[in-house]
Formats: sequence, structure tokens, C-alpha cells
Amino acid sequence: MAARNFASMAIRNRLYCKSLSSQSFLRRCLSSSSESNAVSSVGKLGTSQEEPKIWEDPWRHALGPPPPPEEYTTEFEESSAEWKFVERLFPHDVIPEPPKHESYPTPSGWRPPRDPAPNLPYFIRRLRNHMLPLFLESRRDQLNLETMDYDYVELVKLKNVQGDVFACERDLRAYLESKVGHSIATHVNELQGAIRVKGVERADVERFLFEQGF
Repeated sequence: MAARNFASMAIRNRLYCKSLSSQSFLRRCLSSSSESNAVSSVGKLGTSQEEPKIWEDPWRHALGPPPPPEEYTTEFEESSAEWKFVERLFPHDVIPEPPKHESYPTPSGWRPPRDPAPNLPYFIRRLRNHMLPLFLESRRDQLNLETMDYDYVELVKLKNVQGDVFACERDLRAYLESKVGHSIATHVNELQGAIRVKGVERADVERFLFEQGF
């Protein structure tokens, strides 16, 4: 029994001595590495970027540093002979006037407003592209009892009406009813300067504006 205890104590002492020696060896390695890092940092004061460690990027150390990027130079030539074709693509600071034509209406049906403007209690201003402010709207109408679905109706909306909007609505309704031969429905939005018309085509309202001189 005493011999067994003595053997176990000897083994523990031997393991303890090995651990002490390994710790001292580790301290020496760390101190030498810190000294070498200090020397390398002193020698590389001019460089701002350190080399990456081997374990951080092993492929870089295996393949070597990457080659420098190639420089490409493209030759070009400046020519002012065709600059006029480039200038016409620039956006205009001011909306240009429409081109003059020998006769009106043009093949597309466009015609300019009357000059001077008509003497009426209302005025209809055109859009910035010199077109009439006419738009089409689709609204839900009455319920179809056969299909149990709502029918939709198209409305013609006239915008940019300035002045007496109700006088414009009366003249427009009288003109359209005389053309189509039946009564039509209109709605006036005085605050927005808009008139909605139901039961006519857009071309009929457009013809009224042209005849009035707008």
C-alpha cells in the first residue's frame, strides 16, 4: 500500500514539473514574438497597413500577392460638327411655342387658340403641351340586375375653367344637347374649375372648345 502511494506521488510530481516547464516555454515564446513584433513595427513606421497573418488569409500566402490591376486607356475624339443633334435633346428651360402651319386644323386635328381671346365670362386655359384640358374618367354606374354587377360609364372631364364656371357649363350643355338630340348630365366643381359631362363623346366637347376659340 505504501509503495503504491509513493508511486502515485512520484507521477504527480513529474506531471507538475512538466506543466511548469511548458508554461515557462510558452512565456519565452510569447516574449520573443512580442519583441519581434515591436521590432517589425519600428522598422515599418512608414507603412500604414500591416501584412495579414498566415491564419487570417492562408490563400494569400500560398498563391502570393495579387498582380497589380491593368490600366486601360480609351481614346476619344471631340467633334463639334454634330453638336446641333445633341442640343435638341436637352430639356427646354421655357416651353417653346407651337410651330406655325399653313392651314388649320392640322392632320392630327389640332388648332391654336383664337387670338385675341374670346370675350366671354369664362376662360379655358390649355395645358403646357398646348393641348385641350380634356380627360376621360371611368365611374361606377347603376347595378345590373341580370349580372348582379355594376356597370361602368365614361365621363368627359373639362379642367382649367377660369371665371364663371356655371356660365361655361350652361353654354356647353346647350351646345351638346343640340348636337346629340337628348339631354345630358353635367357636374360642376367650382373650386377645382372642372366640369364633368356624361352621355357624350370627347370629340363633341373638343369641337365646342374649338368653336368657342379656346
